[in-house]
Amino acid sequence: MSLFSQNLLFASLLFTLFSGICALGGRSLVFHKLSQGLLLVSGVLGMLASFKVLLAPQTVLYFGLASSEFFPVFQLDPYGAVFFLLISLVSFLSALYAVPYLASYQETYHLQSLNALVATFVLGMQLVVVSQSPMAFMLGWETMSLASFFLVVSDRSHESVKAALLYLVMTHLGAGALLIGFLLLAQGFFFADFEQLAALAASAPLWILSVCFGLFFFGFGSKAGLVPFHVWLPEAHPAAPSHISALMSGIMLKVALYGFLRVLLFILPPIGATASLFILGFGLLSALYGVLYAVVERDFKRTLAFSSIENIGLIFTMLGVAFFAQSQGLEGLYQTALIAAIFFAIAHAIFKSGLFLASGLIVRAVHSRDLEKMGGLARQMPLFSMVFFVLCLAAASLPPFAPFFGEWIFFQSILQNFSSQNLFVTIVLILTFAVIALVGGLAIFAMVKLFAISMLAEPRSEAAREVHEKPRAGELFSVAILAFLALGLGLYAPTVLSLIGASVLVSSPAEITVGSATIQPSLIFWLLLGCVFVVWILRRIFSRTAHERIYHGWDCGQPIDASMEYTATAFSAPIRFFFRLILKTKKTLVAQPVVATNPWITTRTATVDLRSIWMDYGYVPLGRFIIGMAEQVKKIQSGNIRFYLLLMFLTLILTIWVAL
Repeated sequence: MSLFSQNLLFASLLFTLFSGICALGGRSLVFHKLSQGLLLVSGVLGMLASFKVLLAPQTVLYFGLASSEFFPVFQLDPYGAVFFLLISLVSFLSALYAVPYLASYQETYHLQSLNALVATFVLGMQLVVVSQSPMAFMLGWETMSLASFFLVVSDRSHESVKAALLYLVMTHLGAGALLIGFLLLAQGFFFADFEQLAALAASAPLWILSVCFGLFFFGFGSKAGLVPFHVWLPEAHPAAPSHISALMSGIMLKVALYGFLRVLLFILPPIGATASLFILGFGLLSALYGVLYAVVERDFKRTLAFSSIENIGLIFTMLGVAFFAQSQGLEGLYQTALIAAIFFAIAHAIFKSGLFLASGLIVRAVHSRDLEKMGGLARQMPLFSMVFFVLCLAAASLPPFAPFFGEWIFFQSILQNFSSQNLFVTIVLILTFAVIALVGGLAIFAMVKLFAISMLAEPRSEAAREVHEKPRAGELFSVAILAFLALGLGLYAPTVLSLIGASVLVSSPAEITVGSATIQPSLIFWLLLGCVFVVWILRRIFSRTAHERIYHGWDCGQPIDASMEYTATAFSAPIRFFFRLILKTKKTLVAQPVVATNPWITTRTATVDLRSIWMDYGYVPLGRFIIGMAEQVKKIQSGNIRFYLLLMFLTLILTIWVAL
């Protein structure tokens, strides 16, 4: 291997570091553009390094002091290259997007610190993926977590501070769980690498492995946004700047998935049926809960955040089925479901990053995240609306986009195993199939609401009626590239699936297809294009366009305005009714007299606010209990030095006794 190829990985990390340092040079936009430019170079080098490893699976890129026992060696293997490629791609497009986007928010954000934190955030995620030891892994993990905390609070609003503090608590609870899990496996030797951890795990007692699995599941699951550890996600992701939201939802959640799979595939012994059903159950719960709240949410960016919870739930559902199949000896289902999970994760990183980048342009145009204040934007931004429509189709998992084929091969593999001789396996697969089918239908509902309420019909606010800040070239280009990639990844799904199989599976993967010849990606694409062409031809032939004229809407002589349209609240009313036991709401009716002297003639305004059952019945009571316990413990602070010396003496005795 050439020296240039070997140093691509190191150069990518180095340019990310330079980007952060350059951002601190001054408040001028020159330093802002230079910082983003260096991040662009880092992304290009990272993509080259990733493709170098993926296209030659025997290739491994590394750097570090291999002769030093305590200095970590950083390495990019084929499995890590999948996620390093995603980090490089999305950070590249986010930097391109940020050049014009942040120029509009110079008064809102402190660009020096924001750009430096973005580079630190990206560097932390890169370090997580290339780390080969718990020490280096946790260093990158904490760098990523702390940088993202400060990014969430970057606008210094009360809402952002509250969201950031909640995120800080949850992320450090997860980090603590990961640290304990690694220390238990390493038997206290924190400088062990992952290969040594795998050797130690092979001979570890069952209870140690069970405890470590639980710790890793909580640590990675809380960062990924699994229900019920998700409470930070719909608060933190919308509060951050839109290109940061794209990095957090599109990439940071995948870094958590990377860590979880790194532990399960390469460190811990194969997990049994109980642990795999544990993953499956939480995945199904997250998918259903996330999509229901995505349907009824009225905040644009919170809708995308809940959609991310649904998508992560689908990925963990696929993983649960994969490891359950492995425990039952169904090797074909194991390989297919595992590869489908990673393929869907790649697709999610692409289309969800694009949607969050698009959300920044929409929110800037209408100066609000409220869907009820949008509408009619397709007339103001026609080209952008087409790109946004493509991303919504991808998020709805419709063909010929990549998420559809990830779900399709997963459904196909489940259907092929319905005839299993084991009744328990069949029941599990049928229940999984039914829930995922329901989630898929609701996901289409959520994306229809998101696009229709924001882009179509009449504007619902003055800002939506008169859009002054339209997408600039760099912003639109970044969103369009992600939309194009969502389509391209679907068209080349068989090739990408083969690359994933060769990168992730230790053994030789079975042949993975996306179906029979009647449902090949290219066939679906050309069929859809053919339908559009036929409709266009028929319209040109049979429609009397010369006698048509454009005229405004008419309603029996009554003036048409936005108050007659479907709102986001009304659109989701049937779902809110059928799932009212899960979707807790608080309804408020405010009556205001039209004339102050006449209380009988009033205008009434109804608001429906969503409530989180996990906060109301879980975290809030737990917080009260902890505060109550703290109040009781505080009573031992008597101020008597002799009492404190007694506590220290008893602690010393207990420590010696445990050590012996």
